Amino acid sequence: MKIKILGSGFYGCHLAIALLKSGHDVVIHEIKDRMFAGASGSIPARIHRGFHYPRSATTRDACNAHYEEFMARYGRFTHGVPVNLYAIAARESLVDFQTYRHILKGSVEFITVEYPEEYGLQNVEGALLTGERHIVIDKVKTYFEEALKGKVVLNSPHDVGGDFDWVIDATFCANQNIGVDRYEPCLVVILKGADTAKAVTIMDGPFPSLYPWDEEKGLSSLSSALWTPFSKTCKTYAEAKAILDGLTRKDLEERGKNMIESMARFYPAIKEYTPVEYRTSIRAIPFSGSDARLVEVIETAPHVIRIRAGKIDAVVQAEREVKKIIGI
Repeated sequence: MKIKILGSGFYGCHLAIALLKSGHDVVIHEIKDRMFAGASGSIPARIHRGFHYPRSATTRDACNAHYEEFMARYGRFTHGVPVNLYAIAARESLVDFQTYRHILKGSVEFITVEYPEEYGLQNVEGALLTGERHIVIDKVKTYFEEALKGKVVLNSPHDVGGDFDWVIDATFCANQNIGVDRYEPCLVVILKGADTAKAVTIMDGPFPSLYPWDEEKGLSSLSSALWTPFSKTCKTYAEAKAILDGLTRKDLEERGKNMIESMARFYPAIKEYTPVEYRTSIRAIPFSGSDARLVEVIETAPHVIRIRAGKIDAVVQAEREVKKIIGI
């Protein structure tokens, strides 16, 4: 079959390789001038084990269900996080520390930190040390560029037309908003710092997260549930894009300063890091009071499949569902 994939992020690239291996004629159309130009290249690429989702058992279970299969395929592009702290903010969190531990106990492994201040934390009720890995984006991007050489058309409109048996829309819902509650125009700050072996995530609420980005380059990422989204009210992709298009360098720098100040309240050592890059993207968010983040694969029109991305590990689930729909 001839298959057209829209979008050259992680989902689009993974599906392209899987379908090529199944013997199909596949081409990716990317609207930007490079691969991984959207969310896949602009958000912390942690391989979740569930610590980030105390209010969604379905998301925790999905992350762990996909883990072994995902690592078998992409583990060589990942890196361990030697000191990976999940801490509960004192008083302001949506969940207290003992409840957080109770929710996670039995489903994922962790070590309770006896004295969070020994790890440079303050204003937290408690903290856990966890085992997680993250994807080094430049490494996996290079892999996809080589593996899909001659199969990607850059600067190509994301339309569903053409002489194809199937079209798979992997643009993070840029073309239509079925099942999307809102589109969030987002910012992640890339920081230069000496301690890229440490991750600090403050839970659960409008808090920041420092995470390794590329250890060899001395880079970490900083995001924030409060400051990363420029808006949580955009109902269309176009609205979110208009916000990003209107931002100035000063806007990005100010937002980055707010993120750093937010983290400094819990982890003062963030002041030793220096911003080197500001990465923006648009995320399609489903409605969920529990913050469920599951992948959704649906046929939105005859022979047109739309994927709303979940966590990165869910590419293996998306592959299974796509193959089932097209009958292979």
